[in-house]
Amino acid sequence: MGKYRFLKKNAVLAAALTFLCVAMVPLMTGSAMGQQPRRLLLSSLPEPPEELKKLLAAGPVTFEVGPRQTTGDPRIIGETRYEISYRYKSQAQWRLLRDDLGARVLVIDAGFSRVQWKPRHVIWLRHQPAAEEFWSNSVLLHEFDHLRISTDPHVARRFSELLRQRRVIRYKLQPGEVPGRVLTDSLVEREARAVFDELTDLIAIRYRELDRETSHGREPLPSSSSLYELLRPKAVSGNGDEDSGGPGSGIVPGRNN
Repeated sequence: MGKYRFLKKNAVLAAALTFLCVAMVPLMTGSAMGQQPRRLLLSSLPEPPEELKKLLAAGPVTFEVGPRQTTGDPRIIGETRYEISYRYKSQAQWRLLRDDLGARVLVIDAGFSRVQWKPRHVIWLRHQPAAEEFWSNSVLLHEFDHLRISTDPHVARRFSELLRQRRVIRYKLQPGEVPGRVLTDSLVEREARAVFDELTDLIAIRYRELDRETSHGREPLPSSSSLYELLRPKAVSGNGDEDSGGPGSGIVPGRNN
């Protein structure tokens, strides 16, 4: 059956994945050549509502406000960028077998543990809302809908679940290929990355779906949307109004520089 070898591996991978969503106005705005946005500190703002406070804690957010040179389309007045990193520990064990045709097969038990899923966000607003209206600003609330998607706790749990389900990795060795720590580590990391890509692809699809169904925040989210239960849980449970004045609803106001 081949010999056994016990390997330990601590792996950390910070994803380079960055995704953009934008809020747009139907009117053209003036260009902002040579300007850079400034960071807006939470300490300078009123206390956020409890629901938004939880979102801010779930996926740390940096706020930027003001015109910028790199906006591209001058109609864009809001944007969310996110980056997701993951971390895991792997205590991998492997064994070398032969299949029915005599080919060598490396079987790895990845032993994933201490799995972490960490989203971070930057929300940019072209125009800074007045302090007393900041947390009810329609552009910002649309961006918070994007935040709800990328901080959905079900995604983080699913990442851990899929790693556990796929902990056993079978790999057919090529002629001359030598099993060992280097190969085992790369196969474990490849499996983790495949799961990560699968879930971040889903987040990207949901981001695009939200913008498509709300015209980048200019229209309320339809109750028939597949995102409605995630983004409007109070309306689904009957504890709130159905998207009337809720986060991300309403028309994004057009403004000129």
